[in-house]
Amino acid sequence: MNLEVGRWVRPVAIAAASVFITSVASIGQVQHEMDARDAADVAAAGGTTTTTFGVDGGTGSPATTIAGAATTLPGAPTGSGPGRTTATAAPLPMLSEDEIPQFGLRTQGVTDTEVKVGMSYNVAACGDAGTLSAMLGAGVTGDPKKAIDAFTRHVNDTGGIGGRTMKVVVVDDGGSGCPEKSSAAAVKLADEEKVFLAIPGLHVVADYLIANKVPTFGGRDDPASLAAAGPNGIMLTEAIEPTLEKWTAFGKHYLDSSNHKPCLIHPESGVSGDWNSHEKIIVAKFEKYGMKFTDIITYQDDVSTAQQQANTISARAKSKGCDQVYFMAVNPIALIFFTQAATQNLWFPTWTFTSYMALADTELAGRLMDQRQWENAIGLSTRVPAGEHKMEGNCKEIYDKYYAGDGQNESASVQIVCAQLLSVAEIMRRAVARTGILTSDSLLVGADAVRNDFFFDATVPLRWSFPEGGPYKTKGFSHFTVVDWSSEQSKYLFPEYPMYWEVMGEGKAGGQDLRQYFQ
Repeated sequence: MNLEVGRWVRPVAIAAASVFITSVASIGQVQHEMDARDAADVAAAGGTTTTTFGVDGGTGSPATTIAGAATTLPGAPTGSGPGRTTATAAPLPMLSEDEIPQFGLRTQGVTDTEVKVGMSYNVAACGDAGTLSAMLGAGVTGDPKKAIDAFTRHVNDTGGIGGRTMKVVVVDDGGSGCPEKSSAAAVKLADEEKVFLAIPGLHVVADYLIANKVPTFGGRDDPASLAAAGPNGIMLTEAIEPTLEKWTAFGKHYLDSSNHKPCLIHPESGVSGDWNSHEKIIVAKFEKYGMKFTDIITYQDDVSTAQQQANTISARAKSKGCDQVYFMAVNPIALIFFTQAATQNLWFPTWTFTSYMALADTELAGRLMDQRQWENAIGLSTRVPAGEHKMEGNCKEIYDKYYAGDGQNESASVQIVCAQLLSVAEIMRRAVARTGILTSDSLLVGADAVRNDFFFDATVPLRWSFPEGGPYKTKGFSHFTVVDWSSEQSKYLFPEYPMYWEVMGEGKAGGQDLRQYFQ
């Protein structure tokens, strides 16, 4: 879900891989444990209740009670059919308008009958997007227009947002292929369409939205930006610094990278992120854990030279003796070229990744890789294995309600749009349910009400936090488990399930069994 990356590193999502894969990292992330506040909420609420509130779970009217799961209480989905979400926990108290914290954001694009959500991506497939789409095929990339239509219709067919129709406005930001479109796209969303909330596809679009106080699902994730932005960005997975902490600890205590020759490969800095800054962070993390990279290699963001670059880099890494590759990117597209080149160079390292790299931990991406290489892939994921989660297949089922039989129900577009639109719809519904109104301030109260009791599909639970005055936890996911690829079975295996970690300790210490939340 991260922002559009340029050309050959472009995410698999969206037609022609034209990426509107928006920010795997949000704005304003500050980790914060809320156990004490949760305990106070439970005590104040005076008991436990069971409530159903999901995309199929009601209209989100002011009378709806929202479950606020404390860390010791399960939030397990039940029922049947797509979009269900059920939790057993203490209800959070209703807030009057005077009790809603003031976050200083801008409220627009919402009436008694409609709420306007904006999205941007490379609609016209400028640049190399068409080339990648042809290479990957519609079953992989999907059609973003159809995906947006399907999930918008689903939200509205199951009650809308507190009785309001959710309207999605799409603008063309040009991606990296036509950067001249990005500023106009940002202005159109914020100032012309006046959207209530936006899901931007590029950093430059997110920057404008955030600067103009429009609630944003996504944005930059470097430490300086996170410190400056405040609570104006909500997203699913964690920012780069905690992600790299988790990944490095995993390397130390699981991959035993201290006794190997790990190499780091990442894209050049640009529209996909400040990778030079990210490199400095992971190098510092490695030093903290007593490790060092044998080589650090940057590749250019150019599809026309992708195969040549991959061959040159593979030969270089092999000559340095690299037997582990830490591949740091926001999507797995470049890995298709790299795994092919590695086999051509008879170089077979262990490949490792994190779920920060959108879709890398899905079968969709795993099957695109050179299978002789990807048999050696092992990484971190927020997913739950097949047959273990009551929300399994939710995105696919919803899409099939509207576009059955088109072969795109597991495409990147479907997976990403599902996660984005169902999550923002849930946050808005909880905002109305807990406050009776829908404003930019109540929106963050709605996010705060998601406490391990919402799933858009088979993942670990989501949990945001916006306590009055901060600090804020703006990322929903906190826990990861280990996945490794089986070429024979053509799927990821979960060797450590049911254990999930925030940060893995020595001897795999610190794992938690999260099944109480989703079984």
